[in-house]
Amino acid sequence: MKNVFHFEDYIYPFTYTDHKRIVLRAVLLNENNKVALLHVVSDDKFGHRDCFELPGGGKKPNEGFHQGVLREIEEETGYKGKILTFLAKVEDYYNLIHRNNHNYYYLVRTTNYVGEHKEEYEKKVIQELRFVDIDKAIELMNNVEDDGVGLLIKQRELPILKLAKEYIDEHPINK
Repeated sequence: MKNVFHFEDYIYPFTYTDHKRIVLRAVLLNENNKVALLHVVSDDKFGHRDCFELPGGGKKPNEGFHQGVLREIEEETGYKGKILTFLAKVEDYYNLIHRNNHNYYYLVRTTNYVGEHKEEYEKKVIQELRFVDIDKAIELMNNVEDDGVGLLIKQRELPILKLAKEYIDEHPINK
């Protein structure tokens, strides 16, 4: 695999890892090449979170990777999509919940809006969907506080946004 990133969790002390989660995520581009960001606000065992994230979530059993990322996009944003390319795999850890994450990121183009159908938890924590230029997405992610789960999200997603920008700059993406 070409682009693989490994990140440790230096926020919470490591004790052990007892499960792995496969997560499918997307840099989702609309017809104007703007990136979808989810504004997430929550309070949980990680503390308070008020930051932006890329859409995505856990892979379901017996679900293919492409099928899963497209399902997650539609669920969280309401858009159907077309996969343009695989970007990278990010392996990271959430020590507080003893989890090793294997995140697979794709660059995806929206095709049509069909309406979101978030899960109950997502309805509570996702405050808004915002489409911004890729440079603004990088800026927003770079400005996430270097603290708590926000830092874990930032270290995972900032390199992905930069990779997506490189790809977009090198491969003009048609509508």
